Amino acid sequence: MKKLLTLLSVLCIASSIVFASGSSETKTTKVDTVEYTFGGSSTVAPIANAAIPGFELENEGTKITYETTGSSVGIKNLIAGTFSLGGSSRELKDSEVEQGVVKTIIALDGLTVAVNKSVQISNLTMEQLANIFAGNITNWSEVGGQDSPIEIVVRDETSGTYGSFSEIVIEDTLGKEATQAKKAIVAKENGEVATKIASTPGAIGYIGMGFASIVTDKGGKELSIDGELPTIDNVIDKAYPISRALYVVTMGQPKEGSVEKAFIDYLLSDAGQDIVAEKQFIPVN
Repeated sequence: MKKLLTLLSVLCIASSIVFASGSSETKTTKVDTVEYTFGGSSTVAPIANAAIPGFELENEGTKITYETTGSSVGIKNLIAGTFSLGGSSRELKDSEVEQGVVKTIIALDGLTVAVNKSVQISNLTMEQLANIFAGNITNWSEVGGQDSPIEIVVRDETSGTYGSFSEIVIEDTLGKEATQAKKAIVAKENGEVATKIASTPGAIGYIGMGFASIVTDKGGKELSIDGELPTIDNVIDKAYPISRALYVVTMGQPKEGSVEKAFIDYLLSDAGQDIVAEKQFIPVN
């Protein structure tokens, strides 16, 4: 009897161990997840978000999110330490460089000027384009189109796209004092700009090349500027006048062995540059 009770006690203890810890056949190794927050330019966002899944597969335990805040807010958050890596579609300001912000180019882009399907013109000169967005030309008849008001769609002032367009088109054409018109439809990101152009009669706006299909799918069109369309070849050859680089930015040079450096290297790898091309931007490698 004592032997039987002893055997039952041993079996109960063994069973409790199995149920508490699981069998050796189902036990898995736990990997600690380390989370990183990147963010900034909405133009860079499609590239970053498409690259993240592949990067995470290659770097088990790493989790990345990319917040679309606009270039300026992204750089501000980088400096403040909220982001450890930012995306920018504009050049760095001297004050940002002085604070230690470093840029790495990941792609090239042309700013497409697109119009609603109601607009009858197909080409503008840089001077005409600058004067439209500065608010000096307000009717399509002034540039050879129909007699109807021009509705301009712009990005908000924190956007790198806003800054690039202001510098390349308005300031370089009309002077440093010239600014974008205050009477405009303001949108937060490229996709919203494209949607508003497509849905607003008489509208014109500027977007990254990768977003032009949102307009053209609704019957709108891309304009040529000074006779040149925003094609990949024209951007590379600098024939198209509204072109820019896209960057990721860090505080100081990215450190070897860091997730930030590994992510930048991934963006510049064959896999990353294939993503750049898939998103209709222009690879740099």
